[in-house]
Amino acid sequence: MKTFTKKMLLAGIFITAFAFISWNLSVQLQTQNNYFSDNFSQDYSAYNAFMSDVDNEFEKDPTDKAHAAEDVLVQKIPGDKTHLLVMAVYTFEQYSGKSFSVDVNGSHFVFRDDGQEFDKVAGDGVFTTRISADLDEFRNVANGMEEEMKTGGKQPEFYDRMLITPQNCLRGSYDAQLFENNQPVSIAGLTNGSNDLIDSVRNNCIFITDLKVVEDPTRTWNPCSQTGNVDGPWTFKTLMKNLAKTSATKDPSNAELSDFVLNWLKNFQITRVINQDSVSPRPMITQKLINPWLAKSKDAGAPTGQLDMRFAPFKLTAIVNRFDIRERASGIPAGEGRFTFCLIDSSCTKALQMTIVMEFAVNKPDICDSLQDWAKQWYHLKDFTLGNTQYNAALQAITDQYAKWGTVNNSKHIGLDAVRTNEIEFAPETGTKRYEFREFGLTVTPSRKIFQRTVAQIPLDKYNAQVDNADVRLMVSWVNANRSGIINDDYHMPDTLPGNIPFLGGHSQILGNPVGQPPAVYHWDGVETAGPAKIKNTTARQIFSRNTCTGCHAGELQTFFTHVDPVFFGKEATLSGFLTGTAGRGGAIDFDNNPDNDSMMVKDAANRGGASNSLRMFNDILRRAKDLKDFVLSPPCDSLGVFALRNELMFKPISAVH
Repeated sequence: MKTFTKKMLLAGIFITAFAFISWNLSVQLQTQNNYFSDNFSQDYSAYNAFMSDVDNEFEKDPTDKAHAAEDVLVQKIPGDKTHLLVMAVYTFEQYSGKSFSVDVNGSHFVFRDDGQEFDKVAGDGVFTTRISADLDEFRNVANGMEEEMKTGGKQPEFYDRMLITPQNCLRGSYDAQLFENNQPVSIAGLTNGSNDLIDSVRNNCIFITDLKVVEDPTRTWNPCSQTGNVDGPWTFKTLMKNLAKTSATKDPSNAELSDFVLNWLKNFQITRVINQDSVSPRPMITQKLINPWLAKSKDAGAPTGQLDMRFAPFKLTAIVNRFDIRERASGIPAGEGRFTFCLIDSSCTKALQMTIVMEFAVNKPDICDSLQDWAKQWYHLKDFTLGNTQYNAALQAITDQYAKWGTVNNSKHIGLDAVRTNEIEFAPETGTKRYEFREFGLTVTPSRKIFQRTVAQIPLDKYNAQVDNADVRLMVSWVNANRSGIINDDYHMPDTLPGNIPFLGGHSQILGNPVGQPPAVYHWDGVETAGPAKIKNTTARQIFSRNTCTGCHAGELQTFFTHVDPVFFGKEATLSGFLTGTAGRGGAIDFDNNPDNDSMMVKDAANRGGASNSLRMFNDILRRAKDLKDFVLSPPCDSLGVFALRNELMFKPISAVH
């Protein structure tokens, strides 16, 4: 595993200092805490200066909302065997209020950093509460986890989707002896399960591309060989039929389904104005997709102008579990399930550079038991051989819960979050061809259709001119003003800015090379000269850029346009380095030149951060697998214990759509 950046080392010093400022009743430890308090400001100044990159001010979070804690500590109370102190640790950049509350399994907890009640020091970033706890039970569980981790090997740690080594992460480690000595100890990293278990989860439960699944003849269809099951649950036809369907008892007719699909595809043939962004036609869709499909349909007996779904030129390349993007405030408490397709050329000889991703919200109640049951369904796919009869049946039982009509009890009756396309095939033949992203939603009024809308989390392309002009200053001003939320990956970009100024784009294009040496690769930025067009904070710039489609699919992650590469039938799709930890196609650079260490090292696309702080490591499928494993093996939902509270404090929703 690679060594993490200086930022994490400084932060580790910072958090370690924090741990010893916590509430303690002994005079000896109070003296020790005073020592760390006296010396704390110097360490924090160094951390502060690094995080801010230019300025040294930390603004108070205006929402009075605590983000995910950096660390969670526990401490015994001398003479009290029925309670524990729990401390949530925050940097001032994350949260600088005086208190916050958390609800877990029906219990309400108030954490304070005001020096009152059980909080030792006001304003130190250590928020404290007292909870009821059986000390013997806690001791047995914590010591058991610690022993299991010793035998199963150190597990990967992640910070803001970045992979870090356990010894260099921000969090402390559990120490049973210190706990018995009434000192605060970290429980953030305590977990069940081994690295072998994580591997089995990431192989079977997260990102499924195996041909025995995505070309299962019972559930998928090959339009080139005309083999399989055209009405299978994972076919383009069935998924579109479920989107077009208006009644539980009646499917759309062939003509109705054709109109539904054609109306969607026609978005690429005309100029659309979306949020005042003029989206130009992609004219080659007519020649490369629509006309050949219509011709094959007519030759097979379909009426003129009607699409026959047997010739839908799409291949399923992946089925994806996105339980990791669960966010209870956004209406998708259980995350999403996704299907990825690529376009096949009309001669049926190769895949074309077009990907379609269908993203479905999972309609599960925001209740612990329900969420844990849903996570377990994915988790237990590890118990089957990938792609065998039992595995595929269990996977279909999962996908049916979000992809079939009737899975949501509203006017749409299906929880489509988005249809996303990324392609270069349909660009005009003349001029510079650009990779383009579009986003679509499902509407039912005045008629049921897939409509084009703004692309989430991406400003209009004009804001990324990377020169000092009014548009770039406006974008940079928004990023700088929302720095805290961006750094914590807890923000939402509005369609418009004050004054009804359009902000989000109706489409987005990669306006440069997707991969290569920074700063030549495409990314989002202002200018590098200090002033109103400069994004002040390196971390905020990187996360903001990475969360756009065009940054994520290009320079920020060394991704050559697609995270799931288009492939022809008979070939399993390869994945990007961001997903797998191994450099993908198109000349993507793993900057440590080591393809075998399970992590993709990416240099800052804007060439910021200096020699020691410009590198970031990724393996997102591994992160998702660990997240699923940890959630399933977490305490049961009827538990009011320490670890249930720990999990709630440390859960960090993901703002990105990727």
